[in-house]
Amino acid sequence: MKTLITMPNYDDATSYLYYYAEELVKFAEEKNITVSQLKRPRLRRKILEESITKQNPQLLLFNAHGDETTIYGDKVEGEEEYLIREKENHQLLTGRLTYARACSAAASLGKACTQKDGCFIGYNQPFSFWTDTSRTTTPLKDKVAQLFLQPSNELAIALLCGKSAREAADTFFNMSKKNILHLLAKQDEPGAMASAMLLWNNMTAQEVLGNEQMRCS
Repeated sequence: MKTLITMPNYDDATSYLYYYAEELVKFAEEKNITVSQLKRPRLRRKILEESITKQNPQLLLFNAHGDETTIYGDKVEGEEEYLIREKENHQLLTGRLTYARACSAAASLGKACTQKDGCFIGYNQPFSFWTDTSRTTTPLKDKVAQLFLQPSNELAIALLCGKSAREAADTFFNMSKKNILHLLAKQDEPGAMASAMLLWNNMTAQEVLGNEQMRCS
């Protein structure tokens, strides 16, 4: 299985995604899965397009800021450069299995990518997470962020293990539900209920577009 993963790291949110993406890279390498990592200075649209065209990865894992029509890459000269944009180069995702850990990209971009073939797992609303401000320099030790980001990592791991898109999405849903129940059990603690509601929003925003039974081998 050939996999491509994007790893921006230029603000607090992308810093957390970067460290969680590193965990995915480690997992893939332990499983002898070929992984192409795009991080600064190679996290640019042209390099992404060339990598997809030449390497023909089956699985694409985007960690990024996003909106309804766009998945972003790095911040270049103060501006976020887009990697994939609807009506510009979204055809690059056609026929592939894509997971976009990015805000709102399933709302329109994901639908455009899967009109003919392929599968896009993403979110039709912002994918949100909170952090412990005392742990911003050690994201993997942040127990607050873990509630939100570990389920999304488990989704990606399921895809790397050859699970179908639907099975992987269900992994995210079930782990998020477990975390919500954990929070409800201590609902009197500050922030517990708000975190549970944010997890629920992520769950309801997730969509599996296109071929739900698609998997990589």
